[in-house]
Amino acid sequence: MVYELKHVSVNYDERAALQNVTCTIREGKWISIIGRAGAGKSTFVKVLKGLIPDFNGDYRINRQPISRDSKGRVKVVPDIGFVFQYPEHQIFETSVYKELAFAPKMQGESPHQIAQAIELILPQVGLPKEILPYAPFQLSGGQKRRLAIASVLLMNPKLLILDEPTAGLDPLSRMVLLKMLKEWQRQHNRTILFISHHMDDVAEYSDEVMVFRAGQLLGHVDANTLFLEKSELLEQVGLPLPESVQLLKLVEELSGEKIKIESCREQVIFREILPIWHARGISDGE
Repeated sequence: MVYELKHVSVNYDERAALQNVTCTIREGKWISIIGRAGAGKSTFVKVLKGLIPDFNGDYRINRQPISRDSKGRVKVVPDIGFVFQYPEHQIFETSVYKELAFAPKMQGESPHQIAQAIELILPQVGLPKEILPYAPFQLSGGQKRRLAIASVLLMNPKLLILDEPTAGLDPLSRMVLLKMLKEWQRQHNRTILFISHHMDDVAEYSDEVMVFRAGQLLGHVDANTLFLEKSELLEQVGLPLPESVQLLKLVEELSGEKIKIESCREQVIFREILPIWHARGISDGE
């Protein structure tokens, strides 16, 4: 599935929330969306999902205009899943099983198909089958978060929007959740749009990054290119470099050596800089 926006603008009470945004979202990519508060990130993904009934510009999915009702208002796009901040607040059923079964039931799947789908999704999100009869309020905070996300994944979305899905989680829980989502994306060749203010997470998981400021799309670039070559885009929107890239810059400054590196992933950066760091330590000791 390819999603194309051309010259899309959205105004709220004469305030421009999006200004002339043109972009293409291609299949199978993890695309992070970054910018300060009020930059237009949430408005952008709501346009994609069809949650804003009227806007200026053109929106096409696989080259076809987005569906509209008889009054010309945009319809919600069913193939796009949306995980809001604190998604556990969206849980409403009386048991874990009923919560997971709701979406496939609405899609017309049989009880047998639903049971199979739930059996498959539980290990993907790290939930044991023993909790299926539990009431959601009996679960831990992290389990509730995974349950809410599993409910969206059971809709088998072609594109998954994650609006700050790790909000309120500790670093370990955040890492576990993002690794789970990355594995789901790889297994199913799905597209993820990930809104986050954690640049370390953006650098670690993204294929591409979209940078917003004041409703404008300043850049849609490869993640490695952004963090290793075009950091001025981050400066323009007042966001920091990931800590691993900051360390890379520090080692380059201290060693006087330009380190050739092709990936902004933390493990790759550490692998390249540690020999130089150790060599410098030995030299300093002498």
